[in-house]
Amino acid sequence: MKLDPHIHSSYSKDSQSNIKDILKQAKKVELDLIAISDHDTNKGSKIAIKLSKDIEGVSVIPSIEISSNKGHILGFGVEELIASDLSPEETIDKIHESGGIAIIPHPYSIYRDGLLTKIDYKSIKFDGIEVLNARFILGFSNIKSKKLAVKNNIPEFGSSDSHFIGSIGDCYTELDINCVDDVFDAIKKNKTKAFGKRTSNYLIAKEVFNKKIRRKY
Repeated sequence: MKLDPHIHSSYSKDSQSNIKDILKQAKKVELDLIAISDHDTNKGSKIAIKLSKDIEGVSVIPSIEISSNKGHILGFGVEELIASDLSPEETIDKIHESGGIAIIPHPYSIYRDGLLTKIDYKSIKFDGIEVLNARFILGFSNIKSKKLAVKNNIPEFGSSDSHFIGSIGDCYTELDINCVDDVFDAIKKNKTKAFGKRTSNYLIAKEVFNKKIRRKY
């Protein structure tokens, strides 16, 4: 099954993507599973779970992108809010207490709060790592995180990190499962593979330009 675990909706300040449009696009690009991982809010995730019941073939896993005081961490499978600005250790503990899985997004990206640019990976007990993030103009973070995952047998994730509809599914995670109920078991058993392509630099530049226009007016 194909999963995009890192999509932003209009409930993130840096995205304008409507939940219904996200679900339609996910179906169009043949994703089986998605997660709305908005910044420090689960409102979009909850709405997506509810609306997905009317869209056959696309399931939604609860998620949230949490801003720890050292960088971002995905609380994959987390349904409740987790406070921002906690230490990475505290954040991950709360993710695990909530029954979720802690995934490190864009881990080595200096300009996007990559957690592993500030701390040693050995100091935290995370469960997975993005090795393909479709938004990177430079692939350094992807390459370094891939080496880390292979060396330490860490479950690998591909994510679009989408902030606009057209980029959904550009990178994705393939899970060796036939049933949605087996998602978490597959991750814990390291049955994940990352695939995809880099989101068009032109489309990212267009998105950034449109954001500046919206802020101005």
